[in-house]
Order: sequence, then structure tokens, then C-alpha cells
Amino acid sequence: MDGFLAFSQRVKDIVDRVLGGLAASMMIVLTLFALLEIIRRYIFGVVFEWGQDAIIVGMVSAVAFYFGVTQIRRSHLVMNAIVQLIHSRGHRSAVGLLKIIVSASIALFCGAVGVTGWPTLDYAWTRDLSTYSLIIPLWPFYLILMFGFLLMAFIAFLQLIEDIISFARGEHHDADIEVTTDV
Repeated sequence: MDGFLAFSQRVKDIVDRVLGGLAASMMIVLTLFALLEIIRRYIFGVVFEWGQDAIIVGMVSAVAFYFGVTQIRRSHLVMNAIVQLIHSRGHRSAVGLLKIIVSASIALFCGAVGVTGWPTLDYAWTRDLSTYSLIIPLWPFYLILMFGFLLMAFIAFLQLIEDIISFARGEHHDADIEVTTDV
């Protein structure tokens, strides 16, 4: 069990560093590009035809890359009020079970969304779909979205196993409220 927990932590650390940094860099670059486009449009009266499409596709792609990071931090789909109420009433086993149920639900839902994205990706590839400016192909965007959802599902699956191990060890009985509210 400890070997799995160490492996899971290594995977999550790598994803956090790599994709967190990539998503943050993309957001900064795209925000600066959006500001440049504003200046170009309202001061000089010119814009790149593809600028708005690039910003929209890029920002959504950066958010998709960040899906996994938010899941690592368990700051995605948080139900603090319910969990705090249950925890304050002394039902720590229920909070431990809720963590397992939520991790399983996230893994199943995001995995299903990621897997069912293949037909859309195939359609965009075979039809050579592009953005309104007709410069940016859409299939990489769909691929990034699928990757984001599948990564989130994978991390939620790792957390599901961690939650089961924690519950089996009885660690939920000693957990502080900050640790247990990350459902």
C-alpha cells in the first residue's frame, strides 16, 4: 500500500509541476496577446484575423490542462458545506465514505466524457474542421480537452485508491477538518 501511495504522489507531483506550469504560462502569454490585440484594434485599427480564435482556443486548452492540477489539489467539485456539517456532527466515517464516493464519481464521469470525445475528435480530423478564421484546426483543441478529462479521471482514480487505503487504515477518524473537506 505504501508503494502505491508513493507512486501516486510522484505522478501527482509531476503532473502538478509540468501541466500547472504549462497552463499558467499559456494563460499569461494569451492574456498578453489579448491585451496586444486590444491595443492593435482600438489604437491602430487592425487585428489579426485569427487572434480572437487563438485566444479562445488557447484559454480553454490551458483550462483543460489545469483540470488535472485542480483534481490533485481536490479543489474541483468541492462540497465543503455538506462535509463540514457531517464532520461537525461527528460522522467521520461518513466523511471518509463520501471521499470514496466522490473520487469514484469524478473518475467515472470524467473518464466517460474523455472516452466519448473520440467521435468528435475523429469528426474534426476527417472533416478538417477549423475555427471561424479558418486558420486554426480544431482537432488539437478536442484532443487537449479529451486529455484534460482523461487525466482528471486518472488522478481521481488514484485518489479513489488512496481514499480506500486511508479508510481501511482508519485515518479518517484522526483527520482534521481541513483534510476531510477536500471532497
